[in-house]
Amino acid sequence: MSAGGEARSVREIGEFGLIAALRAALPAAVAEGPALAVGIGDDAAVWRPTAGEALVVTADGLVEGVHFRLDPGWTDWRSLGHKALAVNLSDLAAMGAVARLATVTLGLRGTERVADLTALYAGVGALAERAGVLIAGGDIVASPAALGIHVTAIGETRGGRVLRRAGAQPGDVVAVSGTLGASAAGLRLLQDGAAGPRGGAATASALIDAHLRPEPRLALGGMLLAGGATAAMDLSDGLLGDLPKLLAASGTGARLDAAALPVAAAVRALFPDEWLELATRGGEDYELLFTVPPEAFAALRRDADEFGATLTAIGEIAEWRAEEPVLVMRGLGGVEAPVRAGAFDHFR
Repeated sequence: MSAGGEARSVREIGEFGLIAALRAALPAAVAEGPALAVGIGDDAAVWRPTAGEALVVTADGLVEGVHFRLDPGWTDWRSLGHKALAVNLSDLAAMGAVARLATVTLGLRGTERVADLTALYAGVGALAERAGVLIAGGDIVASPAALGIHVTAIGETRGGRVLRRAGAQPGDVVAVSGTLGASAAGLRLLQDGAAGPRGGAATASALIDAHLRPEPRLALGGMLLAGGATAAMDLSDGLLGDLPKLLAASGTGARLDAAALPVAAAVRALFPDEWLELATRGGEDYELLFTVPPEAFAALRRDADEFGATLTAIGEIAEWRAEEPVLVMRGLGGVEAPVRAGAFDHFR
């Protein structure tokens, strides 16, 4: 399609012209492959899963005004495409699954520029190519109120096994990958704008990138499954929002140590009075939260180091009784106290 054609709106080019443009925006390796017998362009896709493995399916959506903004100075379309796929692949990573396939549904007003949507698909395609994921199709529908991007991702078990939230045992180490709070700090910087008090900081762009372009920990998820992790989930709603879900599924409690939380120096420096809140309740880190027997943790950490990932022990799983708090945390002053669970709720 010519550059002039891409300057046209969706309404001008029509649904089928847009489908052709989006298909062309994907790398060839993402739109076709030996396992994808029928891909984009038919009523449904046909995919051949690996013999003996079960399917792992997840779906997630991003809605304008709730998950992202298209105002100048916020996200670009390519990053938006990346994030739409990344948040789904992160769910597969948390279960130790092998990511295989995704479909993308767009809810559009009709006034969007074709060039912007092909940039979105370029972002989807670039991440899909790196992750070995096929884009098998999807749907395009009218959405007069707001732009919506909805992805369904399909993976496979590894040897018939997955990690689940249930399975943590008393005495297990509670650990996380990467750092916490960078995405929430990046969101705060976007909300403040370039003219805000921290907008000129040298580290601001890295924190904003952590919010706009999270990296799903697919290889790490497989390593945790192979290395003896007992439970896992990804951190989308913040540590104190997500860990209680894992504890409820496992029927256990936990003790955390605030001083052990891996928080980037940039977050601590730019938000000296808020870094702990950003790290524990900020959300959208898309790191992996997991539990593992203490004797297996050191080996996992060494294995993670070999491919550039970091794992940090932040607490331990404890037995839980009904009259006790599910989660307690040793504060920065050394005093242990119950903590209130808290996560983002779409309807509160």
